[in-house]
Formats: sequence, C-alpha cells, structure tokens
Amino acid sequence: MPEKEEKGTSLENGQAAAAAANSTPTKTKPQPQRQKTPPARRRPNDSDVVAGGVGITGGGVVILPQHVLNELYHNYSIKQRRSGLKWFLFAAVLFNIWTIIIPWDQEVATRVVNCCMLLAYLALTGLLHIGRGSEKPTLKRLHEILLTIIPRTLWLLSILHFVAYVILQPSFSPRDVLGWAILLNFLVYVTLPLPLIFLGLSIGCCSYLICLSLPVAYSRQDPMLSNQVAANAVLIATAALIGLLYYFMGEAKQKRAFLEAKKSLEVKMVIEEQSAEQERLLLSVLPKHVAIKMREDLGSSSSEAFKKIYMSRHENVSILYADIVGFTAISSTYSAQDLVKMLNELFARFDRLAEKYQQLRIKILGDCYYCISGAPDERPDHAVMCVHMGLSMVKAIKYVQQKANSPVDMRVGIHTGAVLAGILGQRQWQFDVYSKDVELANKMESSGKAGRVHISDKTLAFLNGEFEVEPAFGEKREELLRIAGLKTYFITKVVKPFASPCAKKINETQAENNHTSPNGSTNEAITGADDNDGLDDEELLAQTVVSNGHQTPGEEDEEEQVKLENFKQRLKDELVTRDGHENLIKDTNVFLRFKNPQLEQSYAVYREPYSSLPLLAALLVQCIDVLYSYLVLPRSTLHFINIAAPLVPIAMLVVISIAESFSGMLPKFFVDVSKRFNDITFVRELAAIIIALTIGLSNVVDMFFFVTFVRTEHIVSESEFNATAGLEGDVEDVEDSGVVTAEHLLPASFVEQMREAVPTERVLYPSYLSNFGILILIAIAVIAQLTHLTKILLLLSIAALHCYFNIFIMQDLYSLEDDLSHQPLISTRYCASGLLIVAALALSTLARHMDHEDRVIFKWKTEVAEQKETANDMRQRNEALVYNVLPVHVAEHFMKNTKRSHDDLYSQSYAEVGVLFASMPNFSDFYSEETVNNQGLECLRFLNEVISDFDALLELPQFQDIIKIKTIGSTYMAASGINLQRNLRNDAPITERWSHLAVLVEFALELKHALQGINEQSFNHFVLKMGINHGPITAGVIGARKPHYDIWGNTVNVASRMESTGKAGAIQVTEETCNILQEFGYTFQQRGLVAVKGKGQLMTYYLQGKSQPNAEPAAPTPIELHGPESTTLESTTELEASDIKTPLLKVKTQDAPAESEGIAQESSLGNGCAGQVGESQSLLE
Repeated sequence: MPEKEEKGTSLENGQAAAAAANSTPTKTKPQPQRQKTPPARRRPNDSDVVAGGVGITGGGVVILPQHVLNELYHNYSIKQRRSGLKWFLFAAVLFNIWTIIIPWDQEVATRVVNCCMLLAYLALTGLLHIGRGSEKPTLKRLHEILLTIIPRTLWLLSILHFVAYVILQPSFSPRDVLGWAILLNFLVYVTLPLPLIFLGLSIGCCSYLICLSLPVAYSRQDPMLSNQVAANAVLIATAALIGLLYYFMGEAKQKRAFLEAKKSLEVKMVIEEQSAEQERLLLSVLPKHVAIKMREDLGSSSSEAFKKIYMSRHENVSILYADIVGFTAISSTYSAQDLVKMLNELFARFDRLAEKYQQLRIKILGDCYYCISGAPDERPDHAVMCVHMGLSMVKAIKYVQQKANSPVDMRVGIHTGAVLAGILGQRQWQFDVYSKDVELANKMESSGKAGRVHISDKTLAFLNGEFEVEPAFGEKREELLRIAGLKTYFITKVVKPFASPCAKKINETQAENNHTSPNGSTNEAITGADDNDGLDDEELLAQTVVSNGHQTPGEEDEEEQVKLENFKQRLKDELVTRDGHENLIKDTNVFLRFKNPQLEQSYAVYREPYSSLPLLAALLVQCIDVLYSYLVLPRSTLHFINIAAPLVPIAMLVVISIAESFSGMLPKFFVDVSKRFNDITFVRELAAIIIALTIGLSNVVDMFFFVTFVRTEHIVSESEFNATAGLEGDVEDVEDSGVVTAEHLLPASFVEQMREAVPTERVLYPSYLSNFGILILIAIAVIAQLTHLTKILLLLSIAALHCYFNIFIMQDLYSLEDDLSHQPLISTRYCASGLLIVAALALSTLARHMDHEDRVIFKWKTEVAEQKETANDMRQRNEALVYNVLPVHVAEHFMKNTKRSHDDLYSQSYAEVGVLFASMPNFSDFYSEETVNNQGLECLRFLNEVISDFDALLELPQFQDIIKIKTIGSTYMAASGINLQRNLRNDAPITERWSHLAVLVEFALELKHALQGINEQSFNHFVLKMGINHGPITAGVIGARKPHYDIWGNTVNVASRMESTGKAGAIQVTEETCNILQEFGYTFQQRGLVAVKGKGQLMTYYLQGKSQPNAEPAAPTPIELHGPESTTLESTTELEASDIKTPLLKVKTQDAPAESEGIAQESSLGNGCAGQVGESQSLLE
C-alpha cells in the first residue's frame, strides 16, 4: 500500500519509481571477437524522466520528456472525466424542470426563459453525440472540438440559467435556491472535464461568487440577511471543498492507473522484446510448427504410456550434405578457437544462402553442413533449390581458400526421398531428420568429388531439365548406393538460372542505368547479372550483414527515437484511445455487477489507496452543522447536544478508517489496526453505512427538535400555528396584489400580537435544515466504501425522510417562514422538498457513475495484469524451450545481446572438461522402415524413450553440472566442467579439480542402469558403448542465425574414439583419464594400444567399477584376450567420419573399408599437441 500511495503523488515520482524498477543494471559478457564503440548518449535532464526500462530497446534506456508524459496524462485524464459530463447535464435538466414546475404562477418571461434553457440543454445533449464512434476523420475532429467546447458552454449555460431565475423572480430570498447552489458548486468539480487550474481559478471561483452574491443583491429586505449570507457562504464553500476533495481523489486514482498502466506497459514491452528474442532464437533452431506444438504441450501432463514425440514423416524431400575437402591439412596450422571462428564465418554464409534458397539447415557436424528442402513446408521445386544451394556453396568456399591460402573445396551430395523430421529427447533439442534416404544422402556426399555437386537419379527426376548432368558412377565407389540401386550424376551446367528478388532488383537497376547505352549493352548487363547471380547475391548479403553489424551513434540515436515514438504510441493506445466506459457494458449487468463472479468478488475485496479519505466529507459536514446552525437556527442546548453527540462516533470511525493512509504520521500500531479494519469488507462497509445514517438521521432528529424547541419555548402556541396553517388555503379574494399573507387572513390585533410574541431576532428559518440535507446527500454520495446501489438506497431514503418532515412535521414552522417571507404562492416546504428530490436523483445517477468509473479502472488494472501475465507466461514458455535448445548461459548471452551482428561468434575456452560419448551400437539393426513400424516412426519412438530417460537423469541434483551437448542418431554426448562459476585454486588437489569427471563417470553408470530398466520393460537387449576423455576444449555457437552449440578440440575427438573403438557394454578411457579416476577409487583393466588418427597409438583402459571407500586404488590389470577377439581389438581400424554423420545407421567396419582421402571424411583439427589445437569432433566419433 505505501508503494501505491507514493506513486500517486506525482507523475515525476511515478516516473522515477518506474525508472528505478526497470533500470536494474544487467551484466552482459563482452563479445570476445569484436569490439563495438558504445554510442554517445545524452545525460537526462532533471526535467526528463525515464519512460522505458532496460530491455525495451534491447539494453538501452528510452528517455521520455516530462512535457510528453504530462501531455499524455492530460489527454488521458480529460477523456476519462468526459463521461461525467452527461450527469452534470442531467442535474441541470432536473433543476430546469424544477424551475418550470414548482413555481406554478410565473411571469411569461420567466417561463420562456426556463423553456429556452431546457431546449438549450437538450441541444447540447444532441451535440455530444455528433461524430461519436465515427471513423471519418472530419467527424472525429468535429467530435473532439465539440467535446472541448461543450463543457465550458454547459457551465456558462447553467450559470446564466441561475442568474436569469434569480433576476426574474418578483420576490426572492438568499435561501430560495440555496440547495441548487450547493449542488452546482459540487458538480462543477466532479463532473466537468476541465483542467484544475482553469476549473479552480476561473469556473470554480466564479460559480461560488455568483451563487453567493447574486441572491443577496436581488434579495428582499430581511432583518437577518447577513446571517443568511454567512450561512450560505459556509454551506456552498463546504460543497465546493467536498467537490475538490473528490476531484483530487479522482485525479490521484487516475494518475495511479496511468502510471501503473505505463509501468505495466514498460514491463510488458520488456517481456515482449525478450519473448520476441526468445521466439527468434527458438524458431532459428526449431521449425515453427514444432515450436508451437511444444509450447502448447509445455507443462501439461500426459497419461500416455510413451513420452511425447514431435516427429512427422515427409515425402519428396531433398537432402543435401556438404563437406569441406582438405580441411585436415589447414587444421594443423590453426588453434581450435581460430578454426571455430573460420567455420562460424563460413557457415554464416551458408545460412544466408539457405535463407535465399529456402533450405532448412538441420545440423553442423564439425566441417559438415547438411540441410533439406521440401519439409516441413512442401514445395515442388525442392530439388532445384537444393542444387542451386549446392552450387552456391561450392562458390562460397573460395572464402576459406583465400583466408587459409589452401586449396580446400566443397564436396556436395544430394538425394531425394522420405524423411522423419522432428526432435528426440527432453533436453538440448535439435531438429533432425532420420531415414534410410538420409543415410543415402550422406553416402552421396562421401562418394562425390571435390568441387562438384553429386545427385542421385531420384533427385534428377525432380529437376525438370533445369540443369545439365553427366554420369558420376558413385554407385561403383559406395556399396550402399549400389545396394539401393541408385544411379548418380554430377551437375555440369545451369540451363535455367535462378532469379531471386535480390537479383531482379539488381537487373532492374542496371537496366535503368544502361537504358541509353548502345544496342545490346543492356542485354549484356542483365545476362552478366544472371550468370553471376549466386555470387552477386551472396556478396550483397555479406555486405548487408557487415553494414548492419556496426551502428553509428547517429543510427543508434535514430533507433532510440523510433522506439521512444513507439512507446508513446503504445501508451496512447493503451490508455488514451480506449473507451473503457463503453467496454464495461459488455462485462456488467444492469446493476453494474461483473458477470464474472470471481471478478466481482475480487472487486468487492479490492481497495484503492486512500479510498477511505472521502469519509472526511461526512465529518466535515457534521462539523459544519454546528457552525451554520449557530447563524440561522435556534441556539438551544437540545439542538447543540443533538448535532454534537454524533461527532464522537463519526470521528472515531473516520479516524480508524483513514489512519492507514497516513502511515508515516501515525504510530505503527494504530496504522496496523486501521489496515486490519479495512481489510474486512463487511466491517468497512458497515462503518460507512453507520456514518451515512448518523449524519442523515442527525439532521432529521434536529428537524424534530426544532419543532419541539419552538413549541416548548412558547415562541408561538400550537393553536396559533394550527390557525396559521389552516387558513392558508381559505382565501377566495385577494385585493390589489393578490398575494395571500397572514395579514389578509387574521385580524390586525392578532397579527400584531403574534409579531410581538416572536421577536425579530428569534425568527429563524427551517428551510436551512432542508438545504443542509442536500449537503448531507453530497457527503454520502462520495463515500467510496459503498456500492452505488447502497448509496442510492441511502440517498433516496434520507431524502424521502426529509421531505416527509418538511411537509407533514414542520408544516407549521414553514407556514411561519412563508408569512415572514410575504407568503409565496407555493409553500417553501414544497420548494425545498422538490430541490431535495432533484439533488437525490442527480446524486443517485452520479453515484452510479462513480461506481462505474471505479469498476472501469479496476477492469483496466485487471486487463493490464492479465496481459502482463499472458506475456510473461509466453516468455516463460519460450524461455523453457530456449533453455532446452541451448545451455542457460549461452541462451542468456544471445537474448541479452540483441544488437549483436548475426554472424558474431560466441565461444569460450575451458581447460579442464570431461567428455562422454555413449551409443547403442545395435540400434541400427533394430531400426526398420517397414509398415509394421509405421515407416520407422515406432523405432524412433522407442529411441525417444531411451534418450528422454537419459535426459531425466540430468534433472537429479548430483548431475546438475553435467551438460548434454547433443545426440547424433543413437549416440548421446555430454560434458562436465563447463561451468562459468568454477573458480578453483591453481594448487587445488586433483580430487577437487576433477571431481566433476568422477560425477561424469557416475552419470555414465546411471545411463547403463537406465537402459537396463528399459530393456526389462520392453524385452530388448540394447547395450551402451561408451568412451570418456578429459582435457581442454573450446565451446561455442556456430551459425548465430541458427545457433548450434557444440564443443571442439582434441579432447572431444579422443572421447569420440574411445566410444567408437570400444566394446559394447564397456566404458573405455585413456591412460591419463584412468590415472585421474583412480584417485576417486575407480578400478580399471588395461585394454592395450588403440590407433587413433592424429594421436597415434594410445594405451586405453576399460572401467571395471569402484573399490571400497578406504581401499587403495588398484593398479590397472591388462586384459588377456585370445582368439579372434584379440585380433579384432588390436586390429581395430579407424571408423569413417560417415559414421558420425549418419544419424541412425552405424556402418560396420567390414562393410565400409577405408578408402582414399576423397572418400574418408576423417580430418584432424590438430597436430597432436594437446591443449593448442584439436581435432574436429564431427570428423571423428
């Protein structure tokens, strides 16, 4: 509550609070590969306020000048107050009807003026509806102009009516229209949509002075005129004060709503921008239809036996595999980080080409890049686009040739068939494709030639003659292609060049420039552009990226200005242009109760800050009763006891209700009691009703005491009162003036005797009690704790009780007042009762409007909260998905650095990391694309169960520092020690430095147990073959447009070899890793020497288990193998890189003998020096 109270003090304070809430500094890691000069930003002046928060502009702070904020709030406030204009008009019409009906005998001029005023009011009502809701700009502007003019015109008209009525009366006293003067001065502040300065200094003061001075100027002679003027001044001023109190309360309420909506909009824009960045990041990795489905299912519980699998089959899909030939040669001259940077820049170019040729990049495996066309969105030209992509990639490799000064080249293979596309597992999702045709596409690449695009006859069938080909005889170089019965071809010439929108724009520009050239020059220019289309487009995209990567300070300032304007427009749309009063009709019934029961219950409990302050009006009115009655009512002891006694309970209830609004000024205990008091809805409503009834009934009791006092004091005997009252209507003939007075009805001696019995100084006016009743009704109408139905019931009941007393209880006193006022035609008691009814009806409609306004603000706050909650929910869902695609620290880097170039490299080096590879070697035998397996989908469903169970282990607390890197078919890859928060001493013991490696081993053992449990449930016999290594690695993201997180280095390559050269059911490690793990109590058996390309012969060991806690680490025991197994293990050849590129089917050694450099894909990213350069993980399993 105090926060809301402080926020309502001023727009400046609210802005400062919003700025403080939204400008929390966030630490962002600098990009390691490029430096960007921070743009110069002007320091905000004292008159400026922070409108945006960190994140709205992607890390910048938008400055919203104070005058802009004030202008927005002014427009918003005026628009909200316009809804009260019709209730001022309604009250003015009611008073107009009273002036026409009540004084029956009026001059013709008076009737004409009153009727003209009524027509004028009706005309203003009609003008209010001109152009309302119209979409035509002219009518909308006219409506805005009328809404500016009509409030001033309406006030002027009501004052003119008041003046005309006073002037045209033949006999007038200051108390005749006092009730309307009280109501008018209250309504001016509450209903007119005018700014306070104009309202307070001009209209408010003028209204007060006119209503006070004009009746005095035209009043007939009265011995107590000065007393009446003083009493009028007090009563009218009190009404104006209550109006001002409500005005300031309404302003504070609207200001809080404005600032809360503004702050919520800022938060929502931050969330939206974060969500948009998450969405961009997510959709760059996952296709839209998959991301949408996963977001919908996020957090939902499924009763199915199998975990949800997001996989779909697509026919007629072209699959492209591309590999860099000769990359092994240049890898030995670069560090792992430099190689990653080079690959990132090259694959960024490939990603731009993929966007141009409508390809969906699937994965990056070391220096291998593969993508598809025709899925998830079908397209008839999928094969054509794939071939264009391959040809452009061959051209783009010139970048690496120039960069490395080495004859590297691209080898591209394309095959067309069916794929199962989707994701597997529950963490580190990567969209992938699976099928026999994917394996064939991989073999198309490995059996191709450098610098050529190798296609199958299946792909050729979809090219529609747009390319010339020649036989490639790939089936003679690759057994799997021969078994599949494929014929292969090389692309030799482009018959129909690809024309992109970018190339068309270049052609049009060149055509315009060469329009006046000699004949033939234009055609040559166009032909040249077409011939080099791929290269020109690729260069143009590269230039665009480079130019967009760096922004000048001027561009940043312009971007900041654009976002500031966007914020202003959104804030205007959010607050100023919406019409909540109209929208509320759809959500409420005729009694203004929300149709949604929960919303109605929330509204009943909800309390606006300072909502108890209007109760001060009731206390003020009761205090004023003492002051004004001293001037114009009998000064008896009974009277003062009656009006003073309620002050005590009213003051107690008011103080205990408003104490929480003054927490800084009152004792904490008292404030806490007030909060508890107001927190109980029934108690605070009951207190408000008691206060309203007390001030209302106090005046009614005072009316009764007035009669009692006059009679008990024997100022006028009861018989004399009755005689005066009974003779009012017996006049049949009135001479001269025709005005009936007591002097015409009674003998002169009796009248003289009565005048002597009632001295002039004791003549007091009961009509003031009725006029004071209008002030009581005003005080009740502004009470915020009550619903409009309760207030209407109270207003009408108290008004009816006053009318009853006026007409039936105090008739004799009113008769005496009429006689002293020269006997008006209509008794004062009827005129006063009529004004009471006018005030009660006007205030009843106003009470409904106040409740309506409060409900609008509450509904707005609810909607803003719901919108923010919806945006936040979307953000959280996207965040959960993004964190399942990239590690948390990597995802945060990409989402915070929104101004980075798309091709910036993110990489980190780690000195001590453990790497695990775990595969299911017999899954390839299990996989089949028979109909019984739903074309392989059911096999992948089982693999999804296995990988999901593996992922579930990462949720366990003991494995929280292990990161899943990716899955490659049925191979699971994880790492430990990739933790930015690890700060170890240089002299830390091995058991402390490599504790995460022991945890990785425990994780590997848990993988075996998890697979064993799955085997028992599914009656299968799958086994895991695992390899673990340790050492330095480089981790990073390649292809920032479609981020792919991976780790590289010699450590990764050796870990892959430990898995691929191991045996099923065992965990193989190097000698160095064995020595470290023995410190943790693990026991090993020596396997022997294993040939690892780039590393030579390595001594390896199989993990046996863990010794007892106190047992000494055992020395490795050599494995004695005899017979064929020994020969097989010792003569293990290096597996081909095609194994790791094949998602499902592991090619056995005997089925894929080692071939020439052009076929084998294994290449080294290092020269054997561990820690300096590393071998590409994607090239070695």
